Amino acid sequence: MTNKLVLENLKTKPVRSLLSILLIAVPVTLILCLVGLSEGLLQDSARRQRGIGADILVRPPGTSALTLSGAPLPEKLVDALGKEPHVTLSAGMVNHPVSGMTYVAGIDLASFNKMSGGFKYLEGGPFRRPDDIIVDEYYARQKNLHAGSTVNLLNRNWHVAGVVEPGKLAHIVLPLTVLQHLTGNSNKVSQVFLKVDKPANIDSVIAELKQKMPDYS
Repeated sequence: MTNKLVLENLKTKPVRSLLSILLIAVPVTLILCLVGLSEGLLQDSARRQRGIGADILVRPPGTSALTLSGAPLPEKLVDALGKEPHVTLSAGMVNHPVSGMTYVAGIDLASFNKMSGGFKYLEGGPFRRPDDIIVDEYYARQKNLHAGSTVNLLNRNWHVAGVVEPGKLAHIVLPLTVLQHLTGNSNKVSQVFLKVDKPANIDSVIAELKQKMPDYS
């Protein structure tokens, strides 16, 4: 009976039936696309976080991997967290949007190298000049960049110091102090990465930090 009613409606009121179908199908399709996009972004973010080599990530209250930008944390928190029991390394990072979902990361390269083992350079090398920038292979291919190329970002030209394997941090990396200055966030960071002495101590460190900093994620 139901099938007959549907067929009769399609025959007698084809336009109205089509509009009804579209009103249901379009929102459902958009929701599925957004869910898929969000899951993909979260997986990519998680993969990049793992590539850093940190055991714990401290973020400001009310933020997530997809909403994190700006630098609301005082940089002195990096050293303070580094003195917590069982924490062997701490490093701060600044995130800043460039375009769409592309972000540039500001890091202290020495601290990052200790925690992650450093970048694997496919071309060029680390920062040497104030206008140096590092990009990963994905971004380099997208923008046709090589070591020695010039790229315009944040309303200025940058010298590509190196092209690295993807999978760590962001697609684009600047020295921490440079990005702090450009974004008006001197002595501030977006998030803090922590390395713990033993995997068995990670949970206890997290519990201690949650007790001391209940609003942080």
